[in-house]
Amino acid sequence: MTTDFSNCDNKLKSRSADVLVIGAGPTGLLLTHLLAKQGVRVCLMEQLPQVVAEARAVSIDDESLRSMADALQLDALTPLITHSYGVHYYSWLQTLFAKVEPSLQDYGYPKRNAFRQQQLVQTLFEGLKAYAHVEVLMSSRILTYVDESVASQETAHPQAYALTVNFEHDQQVAQLRCNWLVGADGARSSIREQMGTIFDGQTHAQRWLIADLIGREDPFRHTRTYCDPKRPAIRLPGPQSTVRYEFMLFEHEDSEAVLQEEVYRAWIKVRSQADAKLTLMRKVVYTFHARVAQEWQKGRVFLAGDAAHLTPPFAGQGMNSGVRDATNLAWKLSDVIKGHAHVALLGTYQLERKPHAWALIRMALKIGLVMQPRSLLGAALGQTLLKMVCWIPSVKDYFLNLKFKPKPRFFEGFFDLQTKDHGLIACGQLMIQPRLEVATSQIVKMDRVLGPRFTALIWWDAKDMEWPKSLDLKVIKILRKDEDFLNPSEQMDWYRDVDGQLQEVLDSARASGVILRPDHYVLSYIYPSDGPSLSRLKSILFGYYK
Repeated sequence: MTTDFSNCDNKLKSRSADVLVIGAGPTGLLLTHLLAKQGVRVCLMEQLPQVVAEARAVSIDDESLRSMADALQLDALTPLITHSYGVHYYSWLQTLFAKVEPSLQDYGYPKRNAFRQQQLVQTLFEGLKAYAHVEVLMSSRILTYVDESVASQETAHPQAYALTVNFEHDQQVAQLRCNWLVGADGARSSIREQMGTIFDGQTHAQRWLIADLIGREDPFRHTRTYCDPKRPAIRLPGPQSTVRYEFMLFEHEDSEAVLQEEVYRAWIKVRSQADAKLTLMRKVVYTFHARVAQEWQKGRVFLAGDAAHLTPPFAGQGMNSGVRDATNLAWKLSDVIKGHAHVALLGTYQLERKPHAWALIRMALKIGLVMQPRSLLGAALGQTLLKMVCWIPSVKDYFLNLKFKPKPRFFEGFFDLQTKDHGLIACGQLMIQPRLEVATSQIVKMDRVLGPRFTALIWWDAKDMEWPKSLDLKVIKILRKDEDFLNPSEQMDWYRDVDGQLQEVLDSARASGVILRPDHYVLSYIYPSDGPSLSRLKSILFGYYK
């Protein structure tokens, strides 16, 4: 598939921007959308002449779908996604020994979904045309940048166009001024190199062959993972009759040799004779990485996505981790640019995101141990043990609903640290997305009614408070599951907790309300005694908000 950019305005009109984003992959595109939605002037720069037109990532999770909805792009993406698929694990004897088929939708969407990355980036790219304040520069390569705030050691206060960027566009050298720069330019990030930071972790010697095909006739929707020491393999069905095969390579095998058609088609034929005849779209050999950059920020320059972390593919979290970066960074940059927040708020980006990125990498490595048994004995022992423990209902539920995935939770950063462990959902943790009913009986997902910045969800009978003006807080009154609207015409801005999920969370924290950040993470709980709650909230804001 090719993409025609002839109708796009790729000339930088103003030669200045609030934020310069480098890289038009999923992370850079989503970050640009989230910033543009807040009115931030963004320049998106990409070295290639068009967005990538090949499949890379094939799995998108519930957190990422929630972010796409925040960016107002989910409606366009939904028809292109196969929702709610699982993973079936097969033993060395080709027998099914474990399943992961999550049915819970804590964040409002299925936990595992199949998609084609080229369609996602194309949709996001086309969606940018809605914003007149977004400039796109394709075929543009950054050469150098100078961060004058670092040179003058004035990082504590915003300074107009503190960054000077020299870049090459259409074989001509040009210059751009901006206040902030985000390198979302992939694993070989030139921004990371210019920042002078390096990766921690390691690159693994293990190689895998990927073959993407189209035209499958088998409608089975779930991934099949063959934990066979003779040839560990994965079959991943995708949208529009696509299917991906992944095969582990051994040390003695040559990367070029296995890309020969007769080789990989023979391996596919072992798993499915019909799939072996399908049309090939892409084939590649990759080596997986488990690495995280030491520094994600230096002065006014940030790293995001693969530029900041490289995740093994076994859990399908590489692209999704980049989406989390964009979701975390966008509202913080916006609030600083608009003058609502101090620059110190941006220092919480790495504090919050880096530990969670490492946690997902560790999870992927553990899954890889199951997927890549090195001997028949190891495969038999590990798979038999997993099958036996799944006889225990709680353990089976743990695996079936993907509860082993690290929760989206922070342990340091911008939230209430004093009560961070209270309740089912801790402060600094992503809030669930319950269903809410409006006075007209329409039922909507919670995010539909939240404000663009901070939102307080409080019981209708909770005491009114004088909220700090710096938050520009939207206050939403909530009816409990067993309560109803007495005067619907006067309570149009009230909502009922349809399934009692919000009540369960608030009751577990003994709270009368909760304050959510723009990225839907819990900033703080509100308690019936409003005085201490307000004092604690002011202490949380101190140093971050004006």
